[in-house]
Amino acid sequence: MKFCAFLLGLVACFAGCSAKDQSPDPYATVSDFCGAWGKKACNSVVVNSCSGMDTTPTLSDSCVQSQRAFCENLVNAHTGYSSVQAQTCLDAVGRAYADAKLTALEIATVRHLGDPCNHLFKGSQAVGETCAEDADCDTLKNVQCVMKSGSGTCAMPTVVANGTSCAAPGAACMPGFYCSADENCVQSKAIGAKCTATFECATGLDCTGIDEAAGVTTGKCTARVSQTACTADSDCTTNVCDIPTGSTTGMCVNSIILAPTDGVCGDLR
Repeated sequence: MKFCAFLLGLVACFAGCSAKDQSPDPYATVSDFCGAWGKKACNSVVVNSCSGMDTTPTLSDSCVQSQRAFCENLVNAHTGYSSVQAQTCLDAVGRAYADAKLTALEIATVRHLGDPCNHLFKGSQAVGETCAEDADCDTLKNVQCVMKSGSGTCAMPTVVANGTSCAAPGAACMPGFYCSADENCVQSKAIGAKCTATFECATGLDCTGIDEAAGVTTGKCTARVSQTACTADSDCTTNVCDIPTGSTTGMCVNSIILAPTDGVCGDLR
């Protein structure tokens, strides 16, 4: 009887210890995740730069709440959120905002859920099925929407060298290159270059002048808007549109230094 009681005690102990070791997921919901995002973004340097004043608890809290709402809008635009890779994203957000200066790659991360924040969703499309963006695929398993000839397919991406074959299902070209019709990674075309489709042109450019009804199958890469009158990052070959506070248009730049007059600060204060 004593031995049975001892075994029962051990079982109870292990069960209790196991329960205590299972900590709750701090990023289980979008709200939890975005609250942490706000705290990562709103460091003292950012708060000071965007407010133009010395950092105070009130200014910091206002920034966190504003950034939390911004993050929720970003994440809730997709379905299938999961916290599996949330920490990696949050660490990247913290690094991006650390110096209150955002490069093009950092803006892609913190303003558009670019890498590594493009691994937060379990999309409905399986490997090999068509997609329009990464969130359509199971990004939790690092499956992404690999674009070729303007069409996307869910696949495990493998970046291949410039000028080499992109024929393999997961073969992805480097930024500034695209997978051509003959399945090689070639450089994206600049303004004025001949094209047959927009995917051949660099970011911010469209292939215009094609009129299939008239038998015109070749166009030219042209800017969507003036580089001094952009309305979104995607309008720019630099992938960065700097829009001042209170304005609806901005200028294409390579990076943004946060300041009270900068539109990006609108959700950082």
